Amino acid sequence: MIKPEFEVSEKTIKIVLPVFETNADLTEDENVIYKFLSKTMLKPISEIAPYIPFGKSKTTQLLKAMGEKGVVAVEGKGSKITVRRA
Repeated sequence: MIKPEFEVSEKTIKIVLPVFETNADLTEDENVIYKFLSKTMLKPISEIAPYIPFGKSKTTQLLKAMGEKGVVAVEGKGSKITVRRA
């Protein structure tokens, strides 16, 4: 469980609450990939693959399924596929 962060100074207390992103319609494998994607930057599969425990073809297949669900934005075809969170 992620706990809030507290910053206490002489006259203020700042509380930073964690943000929980839930994607109930994602499978376990899709969630593994989703954690490595950026909301703002497109990333090629070659940048994502070293951090994912699946092969390139399974990763590509999962990303396409996630794109159909509207969870990620997928651009390009073949080896030129880039993705980011939607």
